[in-house]
Amino acid sequence: MSTQDTSMKLTGGIDVGNGYVKGVVRGTVDGETVYDSVDLPSAVSSTSRSMPKVPEADTHAMTVAVDDDFFNKFSGSFTTPLVGHSDLRTMGRAALTMRGSKFTQFEVVGTRSKADQELSAVLVLGVFAAKALRDYVRAHGTLPEAELRVTVRAGLALPIAEYVQRRSAYAAQFIGAVGGADPAVHMVTVKNFSTPVAVRLQFEDVQVLPEGASAQFAIADKGLGLAQALLDDLRTSDPAAAEGLADVTAEALVGVRNTIGVDVGEGTVNFPVFTDGAFNPEAAATLEQGYGTALTNALEQMVTSGHKNLGFANRKQLADFLQTEPSPFTRGRYDIASGFVEEEAGYLCDEIGTRFEDVLVEVGGTTEVIYVYGGGSGPIKELLRPVLQKAAGSTPVLYLDSGYSRHLNREGLFLAATTAEENAKKGKHSTAAA
Repeated sequence: MSTQDTSMKLTGGIDVGNGYVKGVVRGTVDGETVYDSVDLPSAVSSTSRSMPKVPEADTHAMTVAVDDDFFNKFSGSFTTPLVGHSDLRTMGRAALTMRGSKFTQFEVVGTRSKADQELSAVLVLGVFAAKALRDYVRAHGTLPEAELRVTVRAGLALPIAEYVQRRSAYAAQFIGAVGGADPAVHMVTVKNFSTPVAVRLQFEDVQVLPEGASAQFAIADKGLGLAQALLDDLRTSDPAAAEGLADVTAEALVGVRNTIGVDVGEGTVNFPVFTDGAFNPEAAATLEQGYGTALTNALEQMVTSGHKNLGFANRKQLADFLQTEPSPFTRGRYDIASGFVEEEAGYLCDEIGTRFEDVLVEVGGTTEVIYVYGGGSGPIKELLRPVLQKAAGSTPVLYLDSGYSRHLNREGLFLAATTAEENAKKGKHSTAAA
């Protein structure tokens, strides 16, 4: 098989959250553009085994690799400066139930950045390798007989507190040293099938945006359609909060240029500030806590209070349990667990409110709208909304429904990657996050 047959280009926005990875990746199959959406827990299980216990037959490639849930059961090994060991790693939901392996999730208690945890690199590289294999199988119906050679453009994010100092170094980890003779090469060997598939990833460009700010970019880019959807959803789901926005139109919302975002993640809460339409790093801030912090603290309280028999091995199991309507058989456990989480979430909301007030002091009375979004915002809405509205006074707080708010960051990151790509074709230098 020729090199040309196994070469491809991918462009993606990957929002690696402490709790979940959300992404959009674009490729080309038979001349047609194909987009894949990514939504998986930010976790991997690793083992020293060279292959899964029961790999899929090669003849199942078309049904397995092209299945929408392939990202959540991807298994592979990594040979790259960003990953210390070549253990077999399984990503996503499959990692939550694997036995006899090491389970890794992001640390959300403490100050260690996601950028310093190799799980970030595993998830980013794994997503692009999975997409490459999916597109090849879509085009050919079989696994490749030779190495896939993939050129990547990516949009990634860092917490606001780290963005200014670390964005260039973070991008260089994937691309290689600026001005270096050879770009960095990241080898991912996909091992879901009986025959391993080698994927060679080289990053042509990485745009790094501040977490939360990318969501604001997506809101602005989507224009009237999204603005009207936000207003309609708010008026339907929260009529009391919408009363103060009765005269606000979608056109007016699109035209807003002075905003504060409250991006509630699992390990951090970011407060991106836009002043006169531009990101304001001096006023923006990060709280080094998130919904995952509340979950982790709740687990500790369960143990110290004598409720070990609730049986949650990690915060992801607890979060998934609370997101499901309890049956008569689990109602008791649900009520006990939710009580612990609600207590810890109350402390978290107090911390968010205090940090939010600090941001308000920085920007004065110019703020027109406050957006609340992020994967961790939904579970604490009833507690957080009144805290924010009290601090905001007459400034409207738009609490975005989690059905789309948790995906706004990935849309903004994809926008950054594609904008840089278009500018490169025009011969322009671009820093999309500027």
